[in-house]
Amino acid sequence: MNIPYGRQNISQSDIDSVYEVLQSDWLTQGPSITRFEEQLQSNFDVRFATVVSSATAALHIACLSLGLKEGDYLWTSANTFVASANCGLYCGALVDFVDIELDNYNICIDALEDKLIKAEKEGKLPKIVIAVHFSGKSCDMHAIKELSNKYGFHIIEDASHAVGATYDNGLVGSCKYSDITVFSF
Repeated sequence: MNIPYGRQNISQSDIDSVYEVLQSDWLTQGPSITRFEEQLQSNFDVRFATVVSSATAALHIACLSLGLKEGDYLWTSANTFVASANCGLYCGALVDFVDIELDNYNICIDALEDKLIKAEKEGKLPKIVIAVHFSGKSCDMHAIKELSNKYGFHIIEDASHAVGATYDNGLVGSCKYSDITVFSF
């Protein structure tokens, strides 16, 4: 049985751009990477954009840049690719999962809040929560940001499944409600 998940939209311009890079002296670095990073900065209206080899690498770098270390806690959605948890393990952190909403498969705000209340009592609040936007549907970033302000955790958005998605009249990835957003192309 084949279940259609998505359909790629590859234009002749896309093909020409790939061909141009393949014919250049720069396959993995060089001016096309700089142009791509500058375009990402412009599209998402952010100060910085860095391109790495994969979303897995980007999540790891994001955790390191936010100071995640051995003994810290990282929480993420129960519905995710293994990289959203492994990035914490790479840093020596303790990883736990937050249940999801059944209507959109994203992190459940009530479950997150309940878990935070319990963790605060136990002195085990997360240093980072990774909000995974699933299947083009954004998490409730307003609510997650409010909880972040109350409990003091950093937010990483894993937008690997949400390239081009919108939230609150803007693009997912603008970091309006998070510290860092990671994409996968």
